[in-house]
This record gives sequence, C-alpha cells and structure tokens, in this order.
Amino acid sequence: MQRQFLIFIFGCWFCLFSTFGFTVQAQTKANLHTINLKEKKEEIDRIIKAYAAINKFNGTALVHYQNENIFERSYGWQNAEKKIPNQDKSVYQIASLTKSFTALIIVKLSEEGKLSVKDPISKYIADYPRGNEITVEHLLTHTSGIYEVLQNKEYFSMLHTGKSITKDKELSFFKNEPLAFEPGTQFSYTNSGYILLGIIIEKITGLSYEDTVRKIILNPLKMTHTGFNYMALKSTHKTVPYSYISNTRQEKTEVWNSTLTGPAGQIYSTVEDLYRYYVGLRDYKIVSRETFKKATTPYLSGYGYGWFIDDFYGKKLINHGGNIEGSTSYFAMLPEDDLCIILLNNITSKKLETAGNTILAAILEQPYTLPQPNKETALSEDVLKKYVGDYELSDHTVIHIIYENGQLFIQNNKAPKVRMRAKKEDVFFLQDDDTEISFIFKKGEKDVISIKKGLSSKTAEKL
Repeated sequence: MQRQFLIFIFGCWFCLFSTFGFTVQAQTKANLHTINLKEKKEEIDRIIKAYAAINKFNGTALVHYQNENIFERSYGWQNAEKKIPNQDKSVYQIASLTKSFTALIIVKLSEEGKLSVKDPISKYIADYPRGNEITVEHLLTHTSGIYEVLQNKEYFSMLHTGKSITKDKELSFFKNEPLAFEPGTQFSYTNSGYILLGIIIEKITGLSYEDTVRKIILNPLKMTHTGFNYMALKSTHKTVPYSYISNTRQEKTEVWNSTLTGPAGQIYSTVEDLYRYYVGLRDYKIVSRETFKKATTPYLSGYGYGWFIDDFYGKKLINHGGNIEGSTSYFAMLPEDDLCIILLNNITSKKLETAGNTILAAILEQPYTLPQPNKETALSEDVLKKYVGDYELSDHTVIHIIYENGQLFIQNNKAPKVRMRAKKEDVFFLQDDDTEISFIFKKGEKDVISIKKGLSSKTAEKL
C-alpha cells in the first residue's frame, strides 16, 4: 500500500514515504528457508538497477536474513559534481524514520515508569489547548487531530534556513489551530505530534532530545555514524541531497533545518548503523519483548507507536520510512524471520517504498513487477488541442500550454517552453525530469492542471 503522506501546496514531509508498506494477504506463508542466497543477491541487484534505470534509486541498500547480511551495495552518486560514488558508509538523512526513534524513547520511559502513554499531554505541557483530552498515545499513533505544522507557510519557509528557533515559536505554528477531529477517533499523519513528543521527552529526562536519543539508543547500540544536525555534519561520507539525478542532469536541493524537523525528522544515519538499530530492536536491547510488541500493535489505520504494521503475505511487517527534499529512507523488518531491508537514498524518490516491497516480495518468492521507463503514447491532434490554454496558480503565476506542429509544450510565464509527452490521455511527462502533468476536466467546473514534481504538488485553474 502506498502510504498517503503529507501532501500540501508544497508537498510532503518526513514520512512523508512517512509515511510505507502495502498490505498483501495470502493463504499460505512463504518459506524463507529454501531460498538460494546467490540467486537472491542477483535478483535484489536486478530490482534495484531497474529503479536506478528510471532515476528512482540513488543510494545504498542492505538486506539482512537469518544472522547474515546477504546484500549490501551502493548505487549512483554521493556527490555527482565531484564524481564521488555512494558507498556502504555513505551518510543519509532518514527523515520520518526518526519518528521510530522518538517513539522508542517514549515507550522506554513508559517501561521505566516515568510516564504512561495514557497521560494527558497537559501533564507535561500545561497550557496546551485541550491538552487534558489529548494523550501521549494519541501523539504516538497520529490520532490527536492536531494541525499539521507543514501547512503553516512561515514554518515551511524557515525549513531552508539555518536559523534556530525557540520551542515556543515552533509550537506557535500549530498550537492554536483547531483540532481536525476529536482525539482518538481518526488517523491523520502529523509531524506536529512528534514535535510535542520531543518536548515531553526533554521535560521528563532533563536532557535535550538529541542527548536522550544518544544515551538510550545510539550509544548502547554503537551507532557511531548517526546524528542530528545534517547541515553542520563534516564527513567525507556525507551525501549531497538531490531533488533529481540522472546521467545527464542533477538538481541539488537544500538541507532542511534540523532544529525545526527535530523529533519528527532530523536524524541522519548509515545502512550499517540502522542495521545495528534493527538488531537492537530484534534482540530487545532497548525495550522488552512485551513493550516492543505493544509498540508494534496497530492502533488506527495500521499505525502503532512510531511504526506502520502490515500483513505481508501472511507475515507481520513492521516498517517506516521518510521522504524529504533530497533524501528518502525505507526500513522494513519481519522479526520472526530475522529479515530486514534498509534502503537509503540521497534523492527525492516516491518509488523507494515500492522498491523495498518488491525486494521483500522477491525474498518471499512472491510475484512482482519491475518498473518501466515512461513511454510516449500517441494522441490525436484534436485531443492534444483540448489542453491548450493559460492556467493560473495560486501565486498568480501563469502556466501556458501550447500546441505547435503536432506537439504539446508547457511554459512557465516567460521561461523556455518544454515539450510534454503523453503517458496516457490527460497525463503527461517531461523527458529526463521528475515532473508529471495531469489535466482534470469536470462538467460545470473550471478545467484544472495538476503539476507534480518530487514532493511538490501544485494546481492551476484555466483562465
């Protein structure tokens, strides 16, 4: 199931790819003990190369099965400009996978009797509106109804600056907005809730969020290449974030401000450190079996405490990922089978979850399909001409759709026009680009064009 992440005027956030996984059920469980490891390594490599071929994989993969790392390989560029390839020690932002760390700290504190997930958040943040009705568990499970901070334009504009802000200022971006629903009644993925969990962690421990994570998770598990402030990181293994990368074109993007993303998405790591994280979870080195079982029990919409929980061919799949501009992560585990897949990319890729689930299907001997490059579909002159016109975005920018010599072009204001190629009727793509353009025609309503690029999604009405 492709998760529904936070898609707003400017796209989604930390899970955004959040947000991952899909639910697949089968009558019989796959038998992992019969797989040929050599063949599986080759199959995994073919799957990843298929995604790399359509410019949707640029990073490092690690697959662990039955006490052995059966696959670890890197693809593409750590720094395309300097021709430095990605490598097994490359460092990536993991975005919303951070939420699993935040939730793990909370359940650890609960296990130690320092809080209860049933506590109202007013116990820790006294003046929070309706804080006596919203519990810690509501924050963990995205069922609080709290306003999503990414919808605040001022907050979003600050993500690309290095400016630090106070906790009170960060809270002001969502604190006084009305709840979307009554706490506990619905699921709605929100980064705001995990920002609040970070504040609660600091109130209880007396330490910063970062120092608490180091003390409880990173240091015990020897995750020495994992940290928090990616902007400040000085490492020869630090990956450059790209919104798009191909053999002929690379679009770099800016690192997001970690003081704003915080407990919802600020952590960076490597596949090898995240493998240590997996072992720590699998072997109950941080919390007990009972506590971890509770954390990975679905609440609403298949989400537990910092994890999505799915049924994957009769097996319990525990997973999470993250997607911000220039970085994507995927972390999935079948603990009963000692199977874990970790994928880290330094590109914006909405296909990484699909790639990870395809690898899972291959290991479980289940059917799957490989991605194919976009192919242009021929449309008649009459069909092409129905798209022609000027479309205005919310910021009053005008998009021109032009028909010339049997071809369709898109032009943003006075920028150079670019040829559009039909994927199918009403849906177009641009060559060597991550842009998809869709036309929506509804009787009695204005014609609309939708332009999706990476995490950004914009709509414009026909003038």
